[in-house]
Amino acid sequence: MVTTAKAVGDLFDLIERKPDLLVDADLTVERDGVAFTVRGYDDLVAVDLPSLGAAFSLWRDRPVQGRSVAAALAAAGLTAEIRVRGAPVARLGADAVPSPLAKRLGFGPVQLFLDGALLAITPRRG
Repeated sequence: MVTTAKAVGDLFDLIERKPDLLVDADLTVERDGVAFTVRGYDDLVAVDLPSLGAAFSLWRDRPVQGRSVAAALAAAGLTAEIRVRGAPVARLGADAVPSPLAKRLGFGPVQLFLDGALLAITPRRG
């Protein structure tokens, strides 16, 4: 049986030998009864969730550590942007600029957008 660390290391080795990836996707994904969208625009993958709680749940239950995900995305030339109701709340991967807050919270190489988080928790009108 292959350990997760070995499998992730093998994935990094494979990705580093390949040219940058481009993603073209338009998906609706359902996880634990919560639907969200995943859209790929060349080197950006946008994951749009319906609530901040759904974003935290997705982060908490990820199969690999955030640092490994960010490193794998960067090695592939990809950036993932996590959005809540269309407002960007986090970015990781090639174009992410790690924020001091993310470092303090132990999130690793993740860029957090506080203004996006504020928009995400603001109730919608109408």
